[in-house]
Amino acid sequence: MEPDSLLITFLAQLGVISLTLTICSVIRDRVRGKLTLPGKIASGMLFGATAVLLMNMSGELIAGFRFDLRIVPIAVVGLISGPVGAAIAACLASAARVWLGGAGVLLGLTGVWLAFAVAFLGYSLANRGFNRWQDVVTFSALNAGIAFFILLLLPPNVRDLLTQQNAHLILLGLNFLGTLISTSFIRIDLIRRENAQLNELNRQIVSALPDALSVKDLQGRFLIANEATASLMGATSAAAMVGKTDFDYYSREEASLFWEQEQAFVREAKPVTLEQQFERNGQTVWLSTIKAPYFEAGNIKGIVSHTSDITARKSLQAELISTQVLLETAMAEMADGLAMFDPDGRLVMWNQRYLEFFPYIDEQSCYGRTLADLLTAGVLRGDIKLPLGASPLSWVQDEVERSQSAQQSDLRLSDGRWVSKTTRTVNDGGWVTLYSDVSEKKAAVQQLEQMASKDGLTDLANRRIFDRRLDDAVRTAQTCATPLSLLLIDVDYFKAYNDTYGHPAGDEVLRQISGVLRSACRGEFDLVARYGGEEFAIILPATPEEGAHDVATRLATAVRMLDIPHVSSTKGRVTVSVGLASLSATTDDPQQLLKSCDKALYVAKGAGRDKVRAAPRQSQPEKLKPTKRTTHSSD
Repeated sequence: MEPDSLLITFLAQLGVISLTLTICSVIRDRVRGKLTLPGKIASGMLFGATAVLLMNMSGELIAGFRFDLRIVPIAVVGLISGPVGAAIAACLASAARVWLGGAGVLLGLTGVWLAFAVAFLGYSLANRGFNRWQDVVTFSALNAGIAFFILLLLPPNVRDLLTQQNAHLILLGLNFLGTLISTSFIRIDLIRRENAQLNELNRQIVSALPDALSVKDLQGRFLIANEATASLMGATSAAAMVGKTDFDYYSREEASLFWEQEQAFVREAKPVTLEQQFERNGQTVWLSTIKAPYFEAGNIKGIVSHTSDITARKSLQAELISTQVLLETAMAEMADGLAMFDPDGRLVMWNQRYLEFFPYIDEQSCYGRTLADLLTAGVLRGDIKLPLGASPLSWVQDEVERSQSAQQSDLRLSDGRWVSKTTRTVNDGGWVTLYSDVSEKKAAVQQLEQMASKDGLTDLANRRIFDRRLDDAVRTAQTCATPLSLLLIDVDYFKAYNDTYGHPAGDEVLRQISGVLRSACRGEFDLVARYGGEEFAIILPATPEEGAHDVATRLATAVRMLDIPHVSSTKGRVTVSVGLASLSATTDDPQQLLKSCDKALYVAKGAGRDKVRAAPRQSQPEKLKPTKRTTHSSD
């Protein structure tokens, strides 16, 4: 066969194969995903029909020996539709070869099914990726090797004729070249389809992004933009933006500023984040843009921009700053101290008023110090006064627990002020405490308590306070096994004094006697009270009967020494009678002690007044014995 004729025949058959591959590629572009079984059958029939067509286009290689590229479509269909498609193609080709008849039917069928075997092998390669050119060459060489195997099956005289004219090499080369071109087409088409799918996926992702994404060339023209970019720029669509610049959508001043920023970025060619502000429809818009360089062959070709509308965030930041300033101002102007502690009890926030309450706290280093540390420092420095009898360590622990459980408590400072501490817990386990100056309130309460507990005329304790203190004194004496004495004092002939001198003068006498009683007692340790009318009572804790007798005698003498004239008294002056009783085994009840003291006073008045009488040590209701010591020689 002439070379020109051989080449024309090869190219014609290769064109048929290429047409089949093109038709298959077009159909595959419209089919998503992997081929279904019907698709595999259809592709097998298409490539089988191509093999049949190639049989009818065979050319004469040498006298009596024709060739065609039937094994190429049978082999390459395995790369597309696997063993199913290859088997169908092989069956169609086999049927056609049998129908054509002739002496080479058996060799023809052998070649067809060897091509099927290569197709099956190619299917295995395709499942592994088939993404290396070495795989393409290997597959093509295997398929071309079928022609070499057929050559071994030829009669010796035909084989010798082929080898003498190097026809076997031509046959091998044409099959190799046809398979290589077809396989390369399939591989390139597969890569194209994968890239198309990837590009489609990228387009969908970019289009679905809520933020604006665009690509510009070095002249500022848009190459790519998504719908979010079009919405942001006020364009009709993303496609309409291609080829346009910022000058088509912004004012000249704003677009010029953006252009300058982009040119500076091009010179550096490093990713940057920019914040841009512009006016649109009377409103201020803030954008945050991340710009990155776009390279081709190592040279910058454009700018990729990812832009977010941060107008709402800027507004929230402004509100947050305003709120923070307002909060700081409010904290600074608060009349109360404020301190916030974290779940570990560490100070994390405070105001100036808090530091004014506790000046020993160092403002520079107090952050992170625990409440226990702060209270301990105040106690050790003497700036916080503990309750009487309280242990410093126990008090600090109790105060921390009260804060953690949101219990209210009061602190007394060294300068006399009282601070009320009110605590509220927060969700994370910490707490916020308000410190209020309640000194005036405390003073007012104490004043009210004093007014409610004092006799208005004599400024002594009143009857209510006396009864309460007597109960407490008896209980303490019994618990601590200490003595306790009680004095009841009555002004002699006081009614007659009022009748003679008038009630104002009588009130003055009571006031003078109150002063004498108060001065003769031990400060706050003893209690002097106005028991009622002209009667007074004195509670003498830790005082036995002998000591109480001395006190009573001293009081009676001191009143007598006031030398207040009393013409209606047999004594010629104002005097007092005193009854005395002490706590004992038979007198261990407050009311019983009071009754015994009252009876002793009755005896003192019956003995001529201006006397001191003590209740007997043993309970003898019918008789009270006088004390050995009296206030004057007439006793």
